[in-house]
Amino acid sequence: MHDVFLSHATEDKEDLVRPLALELERLGLDVWYDESALQVGDSVRRSIDTGLNESRFAVVVLSRAFFVKSWANWELNGLVQRNPLFSSRSGTTSTQPQ
Repeated sequence: MHDVFLSHATEDKEDLVRPLALELERLGLDVWYDESALQVGDSVRRSIDTGLNESRFAVVVLSRAFFVKSWANWELNGLVQRNPLFSSRSGTTSTQPQ
């Protein structure tokens, strides 16, 4: 079971998401993050589904780049149904899991 699933656009990886993942791991959290979770030959969609299902919370980096991705609505819909933790560049809102 992962503590946190990180959802993001590739464009946000270098400046924001990678440092966030490293800091969360440094704090002792088990983070599902594509760079560390995906292996060559993995089904990306299946890996993401598994990561979502096996994570207690999700952090979504909401950005312009995220919203132009074709998979963004699919991933957000799955996350919203689970009542996750959302994060954006402009602030953080959290909800308690049911």
